[in-house]
Amino acid sequence: MDTQKVVFTNKALNTRLAGLLRIPDGFDLSKNYPAVVVTGPMLSVKEQAQSVYAKRLTQAGYVTLVFDGTYFGESEGLPRGQELPDVKESDIEGAVDYLTSLPYVDNNKIGGLGICGSGSYMSVAGVKEPRLKAIVAIVPAISDISTSAMAGFFKPEEEVKAAKEAYEKGEGGMMYLNFMPRAFDEGAAYYYTSRGTHPGWSNQVVAWSQLELVKYNVTNIMKDMKKPYCVITAEKAWSKSASEEVFNAVPHDNKELHIIPEASHFDMYDLAPFVSEAFEYILPFFGKSL
Repeated sequence: MDTQKVVFTNKALNTRLAGLLRIPDGFDLSKNYPAVVVTGPMLSVKEQAQSVYAKRLTQAGYVTLVFDGTYFGESEGLPRGQELPDVKESDIEGAVDYLTSLPYVDNNKIGGLGICGSGSYMSVAGVKEPRLKAIVAIVPAISDISTSAMAGFFKPEEEVKAAKEAYEKGEGGMMYLNFMPRAFDEGAAYYYTSRGTHPGWSNQVVAWSQLELVKYNVTNIMKDMKKPYCVITAEKAWSKSASEEVFNAVPHDNKELHIIPEASHFDMYDLAPFVSEAFEYILPFFGKSL
């Protein structure tokens, strides 16, 4: 496959985003190709789990696009490390803008695949972005984050609000949440080893991101989902209940839920045989939906 470094724009924020566009082998300029925007876990950069899935999709004949979100990696945006759901969704819209500008992409066959936190962001983008025709969510981790294990990373709300106000007045420094501590053994086995580590990644997220995350109720939004939808979770995933809640909120029957036996949440980022088992569902789903 051909991998190209690309730059596109989040028009809502006027930020430039760094991406990797992958083109299938045997590319034929006279053909139109289906395409998939692939997004990764919270705080992640484009070279991590999202590229594992994007490469597999490109090998199967799809044009794929992964990218660093606004405030992360090689993309623009200040202050760095803000994990904001509305921005994540507008980044996805920018990615779709870019794909639709390519003359060899079939604009009626653009899908989305999101992993972990962006399994939820991509699901919401599927509700809001009409150009996305079908959505796959891998271990989507956010349903109502206020009741999630992830809320354990949050600081007291009043403390965070005070720090944000002081920072904006120029009277205080940045406050961060340690969103993937080494003590979180399963996450550490991915992010702090050769499996997933990357120099562009940091476990630090701007603390006042939690003020937006805590209001982000994905299950309420998914009640308006009308497109083909596929959730793939893992039997032993800490996020399994959230994934099921998001899936169950979708009101139509053109949806699929698959549970990968023996796998845990982070196994689904990159490990054999679990990713291959996921693709036993992903490829048929996109094959009939795009």
